[in-house]
Amino acid sequence: MKRDCPTIQELLALDAVARHSSLTLAASSLCVTTSAVSKQIASLESFLGTALLQKVGRGVELTPVGRSYWLKITGSLRNLETATYEARAGADTHVLTLSCVPTFFTRWLIPRLPRFRQAHPRATLSFSRHLAPLENLPAHVDAAIRYNPADYAGVVNEYIAGREFVVIASRELMQGLHKIQNPSDVLAHTLLHHEEAQGAWSQWAAVHGITHQLLITGPRFAQYSALIQAARCGLGIAFVPLILVEDELAEGVLVTPFDGSTAVEHGHYLCYRPDRMQFPAFAQLRQWLLGEGGSQEAVPNPPGHP
Repeated sequence: MKRDCPTIQELLALDAVARHSSLTLAASSLCVTTSAVSKQIASLESFLGTALLQKVGRGVELTPVGRSYWLKITGSLRNLETATYEARAGADTHVLTLSCVPTFFTRWLIPRLPRFRQAHPRATLSFSRHLAPLENLPAHVDAAIRYNPADYAGVVNEYIAGREFVVIASRELMQGLHKIQNPSDVLAHTLLHHEEAQGAWSQWAAVHGITHQLLITGPRFAQYSALIQAARCGLGIAFVPLILVEDELAEGVLVTPFDGSTAVEHGHYLCYRPDRMQFPAFAQLRQWLLGEGGSQEAVPNPPGHP
């Protein structure tokens, strides 16, 4: 019978070469010989009728067709690995693949994960790359924690945390020539902005009755970690989620010139397709995340779910 798909050995060989950009390293990762990897790649190229690899110096890289093909199959290979792990581990074990924006991941989520692991030891979390702002949720990702996510059909967005913002600056800047004693004093400084929170400073200014063109000027940053570091180094004043700078404020490396925080229309959300609620481990993760972000009481299921 004529086959319509490549063999798993051929696909694994291509995946290994794509990840290592080397036949030798790919062979080592698969515990086979370099010759075996070369034969699998050659067989796959013959099956597809096109070249997948090209030499670059002493190494190799994927051709444009090869990269396009690999990007389409790599998610399926990860799903096969996950399904195999779950089957070998037992019926009550489930691997959840999550994507998360970097600063929230390192500063808020990771420090809390030991509590989730202790409460739900049979659930295993695997973390994928974070998604671009307008990128839809990939099929192989169970959920994504995103900042101000777009509305996509069939995707539920539930707020976790991060709406409370504070103005932050380095202690040296606060003690410099242009001291900040009143809200309008911030206009004498460079304002630092997050690319996905363009209106945050304007929302803060509206609370304090300030209107000025300078509120929309200043450097832009793609990640809050870089924005916070810029404030620490004295490049300007930032307006950021309180949950991301609690350690710096407690240690005194950053200070806030105003008491309290300001609620803005921004935040971090759990984004997932409703069918994931059929997995007990995901339902547990959702309830835990929303509980950590708000009250510790049980969080009800979204409408339409038992």
